[in-house]
Amino acid sequence: MEEIPIGEVRQISIDTEKVVLGIGGFGDIFKGKYDGREVAVKRVPLEDQDLNEEEAMLKLDHANIVKLFHCESDENFRYYALELCVASLDHLFLKTYDEKKYNGPMPHHIEVIQQLASGLEHIHSKDLVHGDIRPENVLISVGSAGPDEITIKWADFGLNRNVCVQGKAIKSEARGENAWLAPEMLKLSGTKNHGTAKGDIFAQGLVFGSLFLNGEHLYGSMENGNEIHENIIKGNPVNMQKIDGKLRDCYENDLLKKMLEHDPNKRMTSIQVFNQLKAIKNKIVGKEKELLELCGRDSRLDLSDKIKNFIQFGINLNAKDDDGRNALHLLCRNYSSPKLTDAIELLIENKIDVNAKDNDGLNAIHYLCRYHSSQNLIKAIQTLIQFGIDAKATTNDGSNALHYLCRYNASPKLDDAIRIFTELGMDLMTEDNNGLDAFYYLQNKYKKEMKIWYDNYALLGRGSFGTVFKGKFGGRDVAVKRVELHKVNQREEEAMLELDHPNIVKLFHCENDKDFRYYAMELCDASLDQLFLEPDNPRKYKGPMPRDIEAFQQLASGLEHIHSKKLIHRDIKPCNILISATSTRQHIEVTLKWDGFGMAKSVNEKGLHSWSGVRGTRTWYAPEVLEKLIEGKKAEQEEFWGTVQSDVFVLGLVFGYLFLKGEHLYGSGETEIHKNIIEKNPVNMQSNSQFNSILFLFSINGELVALL
Repeated sequence: MEEIPIGEVRQISIDTEKVVLGIGGFGDIFKGKYDGREVAVKRVPLEDQDLNEEEAMLKLDHANIVKLFHCESDENFRYYALELCVASLDHLFLKTYDEKKYNGPMPHHIEVIQQLASGLEHIHSKDLVHGDIRPENVLISVGSAGPDEITIKWADFGLNRNVCVQGKAIKSEARGENAWLAPEMLKLSGTKNHGTAKGDIFAQGLVFGSLFLNGEHLYGSMENGNEIHENIIKGNPVNMQKIDGKLRDCYENDLLKKMLEHDPNKRMTSIQVFNQLKAIKNKIVGKEKELLELCGRDSRLDLSDKIKNFIQFGINLNAKDDDGRNALHLLCRNYSSPKLTDAIELLIENKIDVNAKDNDGLNAIHYLCRYHSSQNLIKAIQTLIQFGIDAKATTNDGSNALHYLCRYNASPKLDDAIRIFTELGMDLMTEDNNGLDAFYYLQNKYKKEMKIWYDNYALLGRGSFGTVFKGKFGGRDVAVKRVELHKVNQREEEAMLELDHPNIVKLFHCENDKDFRYYAMELCDASLDQLFLEPDNPRKYKGPMPRDIEAFQQLASGLEHIHSKKLIHRDIKPCNILISATSTRQHIEVTLKWDGFGMAKSVNEKGLHSWSGVRGTRTWYAPEVLEKLIEGKKAEQEEFWGTVQSDVFVLGLVFGYLFLKGEHLYGSGETEIHKNIIEKNPVNMQSNSQFNSILFLFSINGELVALL
């Protein structure tokens, strides 16, 4: 290589190894240093220096445009210290054996094109055109926006020109690579012309297409320049059909069409491209939330196809919920299907961060060891380790996966799982921040002193989800719900821990022994159905009650809080409404509280929840649920059928029940009630005219606010 004369250059230096990063018609680019940082040094002979490029670069300051730090000259050359990037976009699509091929990380296509659109919009906002848009001039930067962050940047402004009011470049020539020119530019190639910002938009559409086609050109083969030229002039993007139909739908196929309009007057502007991509991005963020909801629901079904649809849509698989959990965390916590490992592999193969930690420092293997006791456990642990999870990683409290396995896992047979970790060099005697080791947890998890005490003879209630006793926790009287470990409803526990409202029964503490899970809950005096038992029934509630309108307002307030947390109760009925009477100095304060969250389920942003069959008690259904029961419908896999308004309808039934002193608005027997709900015939409405106005509001709006 020729000796590189540095002359009087004082601030910019070229590496002594003279590493050439690129050679072009406007100058050579070397690796170098400026102001203590590594930079790309562009060296241009003085007679070839382009003051337009220099002026343009000094005007531009944007995350998606390569930054010019400094420029200076010696007697022969002009030197530019530019932001150093790792590769250009065309390097992404080189053959596997090519040493220049870029094999590093990349954002998803939607993120790449959004960044490019943002950068070009900034260029045009400064009354500049780029003029040489092609994959070689799109650079990939690692770390410029933060550790491990990938940023895509426009570079090489040698063809940049100031534009006049109409957006036309003044006296420029069509000097860009011919395969990346707009049709109006191709027709004028080699002549004086007026290039426009609209020409940049067309070329940007070609770059987007190349990204979707993994390096192919939308208008033909890169080995046949004449074919591309002819097809661009004819308006014939022959390779458009190769872009998968679903992918085009996700990215709104008309975006590319509008960018590639043959008539430049009909072509989009850069701000229009940016705004449309912003709208698409917002749509994708909604899909990211849906994926988290999907993986956060306990399911025995195969979720792989649904997850594939989300992946194809271009969502960020590493999106997290408010607790810092990504889809892999939630899958390892909740997914009980034998297809668990298939779903784990699918997410990891599509670049989800296997080692991502939540807000408490837990990675996916911590979740797996804590919540999974099924036959999937061993295979799932092996799968995560195979894909590079850090099994030795510790949480914020110093716990590793072995601690979690031995402390929380309900399975009595953990030998094989423990063996996997010990073979990795993990020690059962390693202590967490509490000074306790995994061996201690293993030996003592069923022998710990219970904080909840209950009276075996003070039975308060019994149901399919467990038995409730009177007991004590922290010195206070509580209701203790006891559930067999294999029947534990994680959904109910999570729902109650999330809810904090005076009209919702409070969960104080939960723990388990070797057989049961125990919940210390707020102790109430009775349930609403006990208010209307026969006078001689010993269970009848004879205490004070608030006025009906106060009772309604309390219940509406509690249900509104449940719905505000993106939950739906799904089991509203009088026996799941508790009465709490508390003595004060002046009077007895009576509060109604929602209970019975065993069927609670999360809803999406539209207030819909997935349905795996009809839920609830048979005389307390909304009509849309009852119809599915009568018709014997079974939901499609995870199909959204239910809404928060199903809760609201049943709330109206409860209001009617209170007004009617224990009668049902729609009749007296299950068959009659079902028939009348379907036929919209509240036969007992006339029994109390006062209720007509309230139910009318309810039936018209279907919203809680209408009841207040």
